[in-house]
Amino acid sequence: ALAPLPTTSTNGITGTWSPALNNAATTTYTFTPSTGVCATTQTLTITVNGLPVVNLSPNGYICVTSSGVPVPGSSFVLNTALSPLAYSFQWFTNNVSNGSTAPSFTVVAPGNYKVVVTDLTAGCSTTALATVVASLPPTSLTLTASDYFEDNQSITVAVLPVGIYEYQIDNGAFQDSNVFNNLDAGLHSVTVRDKKACGSVSGSITTIDYPHFFTPNGDGYNDKWNVTDLKSTLTPATVTIFDRYGKLLKQISVNGEGWDGTYNGQELISDDYWFTITYTEKGIEKQFKAHFTLKR
Repeated sequence: ALAPLPTTSTNGITGTWSPALNNAATTTYTFTPSTGVCATTQTLTITVNGLPVVNLSPNGYICVTSSGVPVPGSSFVLNTALSPLAYSFQWFTNNVSNGSTAPSFTVVAPGNYKVVVTDLTAGCSTTALATVVASLPPTSLTLTASDYFEDNQSITVAVLPVGIYEYQIDNGAFQDSNVFNNLDAGLHSVTVRDKKACGSVSGSITTIDYPHFFTPNGDGYNDKWNVTDLKSTLTPATVTIFDRYGKLLKQISVNGEGWDGTYNGQELISDDYWFTITYTEKGIEKQFKAHFTLKR
């Protein structure tokens, strides 16, 4: 900041200055003698040289292995975007001079970086700081599906090592959340990647649900009903099908072809039908009951 201007001259003349001191811009000031003093006004120009403006990227990263060793070829450039004809540069790594005097510096290891920039004309200096972080690739993932037959079928992803990742299911868009909700039943592929493109890992898991309807019209599509998702669990399970009045219509295996919508060779009408299924989940035997729709 500028020091206050003297209000008494070297020859004893008192007075005031205007305008007010401006630390940010070159300004011409006028000295006006006090009332009754026989003296003329005088002017003074103070030149203000601005400090160099340096903006280093705040998003620096270096890809490292799971053991923290920088990946060969991974680098990040810190650039002052200033001309060496007008400024000088001195770079530091973790507060130790690294000897670089160029306008930019290529980082090959995580750390704290600093550059001191000096205006060659005015001699004014400024300092800019940047932190370059380590970015870990995922090495393994664990996929956990919601319980069988839950209304909201979901998958939760756990990744090692801990890092900043984004998640994709079935080749869809990547998201920040590690939970996927409201999924269709069946096999799902999950990919996790480091946000800095340092690596990815993939896996697959099956969510278990039952078909809520089928259409046995002979078109070769959705003609039979079965809880086929349980085939992937390698757990034998038997499904018992009833009409709305509790009459036993059919008993099928999840590993079989399924029910074709007939009883004693006769086609049944479009309606809701009930079923029970006994199965094993996470080592525990459970029973589930619900209904589905036959559409003709």
